Amino acid sequence: MPLARIDILEGRPPEVIEELHSRVASVVAEIAGTPLDRVRTIITEIPAANRGIGGVPAARARAAEIARRSRAAE
Repeated sequence: MPLARIDILEGRPPEVIEELHSRVASVVAEIAGTPLDRVRTIITEIPAANRGIGGVPAARARAAEIARRSRAAE
């Protein structure tokens, strides 16, 4: 029984998560040559507070980029 695990950043709509389950399972079943109903998928959403880049929290590591995007949106 194939198991596909996906880690993604939190914040995507439920429809996107549902589509990921569906499409990933289909591809795994096709490549592994197994029935679709034997494929399992696990999607873990990672909260922003739990991400890091280069050993520091992502929000701090990307602070300049976040500020730049914020200014551009105004």
